[in-house]
Amino acid sequence: MAIILISTTDMRGPRGPEFARLLDSIERNASASLPVRAYILLQNCTQDELERVRAAAPACCALAAVPGRLSISAARNRLIETVLSEAAVGPDDVVGFPDDDCWLPDAVLARLATVFSERPDLDVLICRVSLDPDPRPFDAASVAPASARQIVRVSTSNNMFFRGSLIGRVGPFDPELGLGTPNGGGEDTDYVIRAFLRAEGAGIIDRALVGHPEPDKDCAAKYFRGALVVLARHARLRPALMREFLRKPLVGLYFVGRGKLSWSAYRAALAEGGRSFLKSRPTARAASA
Repeated sequence: MAIILISTTDMRGPRGPEFARLLDSIERNASASLPVRAYILLQNCTQDELERVRAAAPACCALAAVPGRLSISAARNRLIETVLSEAAVGPDDVVGFPDDDCWLPDAVLARLATVFSERPDLDVLICRVSLDPDPRPFDAASVAPASARQIVRVSTSNNMFFRGSLIGRVGPFDPELGLGTPNGGGEDTDYVIRAFLRAEGAGIIDRALVGHPEPDKDCAAKYFRGALVVLARHARLRPALMREFLRKPLVGLYFVGRGKLSWSAYRAALAEGGRSFLKSRPTARAASA
């Protein structure tokens, strides 16, 4: 079993110190008994910068670079394509998608590997994030079944982990979603919902295991349109997802009332969400999942 991490960073962005912290945390988690491979795309990166980062990065990191800027979905898809083409993901490996501003507390990856090893039915695992993550050990007994509501409301790229055998079945991140697209977000929620619908088992450890700022209302308002579009696409597949979809416009009204979302952005989100809902059609496989 190995841990496969897929991430990206913008070399012209403000997260240089945070990215260095992520690399350090990956190195501290890697060990002879736990193979860790991190595939990282450096954006807005020159060849000289690539070589400089490569020299300083942990040996387990496979770095690639592009001279311009991609959307988050396009960046991850480029790395997923590389991983799959190299047959680098085994069926029982564990795959995660950490952002460049998160970090992995010591031993957390080894514990996640143990959980997936002891729970062969577990295909998707989510947890929580915090600037002060919980350092206590956890194991398979810490896992509770994850509901659709938790999958939608708790998951971020930093705290969702997948069994390797699921990655090919889920497919790529949707290039119409995420930062750098008109929808501006929703790519993580879309991906984890698609995985949830295809998973044999999905679980949650309801503790903050990963270091990252907790999502807040400002963040939720910023990504409201993308989240609504995603829920509209999947609402027909499960009653619980339909409830999340019907709830979302009310959440948007709250954001408008609090001055966190403009009326024009709210109306545009409703229009796009409505179009997505009307176009959605449940597949036989997903509807029976």
